[in-house]
Amino acid sequence: MKHVYTLMILILLSAAPYCFSADFGLTLGAAPEYGNAGQNTDSSGDFSFTGYVSPWIFGTLREGLSYYVSGRVTLEYEDDEVTTPLLGELERTELDWRPLPAVFVSAGRQYFADPAALIASGLFDGVNGSLTLGKTRLQAGVFYTGLLYKESAKIIMSAGDIAHYAKPLDYGDTESYFASRRLLTAISGEFPDLTSRTSLTLSGLAQFDLNAYDSDTVQSQYFLGQYSFTPVDVLTLNLAAAVGFTEAEGADLRTGFSAQAGAGWEPPGSLRDLAELRIRWSSGAVNDTVGPFLPVSGISQGELFTPGVSALLSLKAAYTARLHEKVSATAQAVYFIRTDTETYADADIDPESSSHLLGGEVYGSLIWAFDSTTRFTVGGGAFLPQLGGVFKTDAPVRWKASAGIIVSL
Repeated sequence: MKHVYTLMILILLSAAPYCFSADFGLTLGAAPEYGNAGQNTDSSGDFSFTGYVSPWIFGTLREGLSYYVSGRVTLEYEDDEVTTPLLGELERTELDWRPLPAVFVSAGRQYFADPAALIASGLFDGVNGSLTLGKTRLQAGVFYTGLLYKESAKIIMSAGDIAHYAKPLDYGDTESYFASRRLLTAISGEFPDLTSRTSLTLSGLAQFDLNAYDSDTVQSQYFLGQYSFTPVDVLTLNLAAAVGFTEAEGADLRTGFSAQAGAGWEPPGSLRDLAELRIRWSSGAVNDTVGPFLPVSGISQGELFTPGVSALLSLKAAYTARLHEKVSATAQAVYFIRTDTETYADADIDPESSSHLLGGEVYGSLIWAFDSTTRFTVGGGAFLPQLGGVFKTDAPVRWKASAGIIVSL
């Protein structure tokens, strides 16, 4: 942790002469929850609570040069006690520079995701730059994951990562806090006006293992393309495909594939709403050459049932409506199918099952933006393993009901 706090202090000190003209604020959040999602024990529910305080500061050092610093302290209550120690994180912390209208450079802890969010998504530490040439945007970045908090980063690519991730948080042991140490490089080209109604993005990413695990090194490279088509103004179609090459120490090079297709439709009428469909597929274990698609980030596929991208097919339908100027609602359903019988692991899986059908999830939420500083959220849903054949016949329904309030000061 000392490296994180040292970095935060240095950034704040460098910005101190400008703080009087800077914007700053505080965000408070509270989220009670009741349910059994993820417990894999029985159908009874338990109460949990998460609260956080997030200070932030934003300022301009000179024309074209600005900074943003934010952090968070989180308190969690579960299993009838407060989880200790309290969690402290440095969140989005950037120094942004625009030396020319067509050039942009950002350094620090920043959000990064590949175009389809199939490989990497979340906060990363590093440098990212872009160059705009006419209607084309070129982008390149170098990122490091080893200073992120492991639960937030969810970088799990090897058996060593799994063992490291399972350690309980202890500030006296830095290995229990920080995420897996990996270097990520990314380049992309965006062509937003390929034609008057189409766009194309091409990306290449490479991940290098910097951990000291014994005989457990995993390196990977990816190529991804995303194509979008808007045949009419109210309908958008998109298609993405990725190939990944995984090099594990002591094993042959394995190739994995992933693809995604989606559609978004704005129905006619006075109600501002959006209907969405998405199909996401990733290869499973086939042989020594073709294996599971292994992303860098643990990108969840559902709200309650949260497997990653690897070896999974998910079918999602969602509908969002603005019911009032300050109120919106979302409802979604997702069905999950595994593409092999060995990659996805869960305590409730029937080891004798050869089925690929995991089950379905339904979830809904309601958001009330009371004013510009306050937002209320309620939500709930359930994952139904009985809609598939992979889980044991007595596997409980996983469900949760939650609420939340966010206040910005």
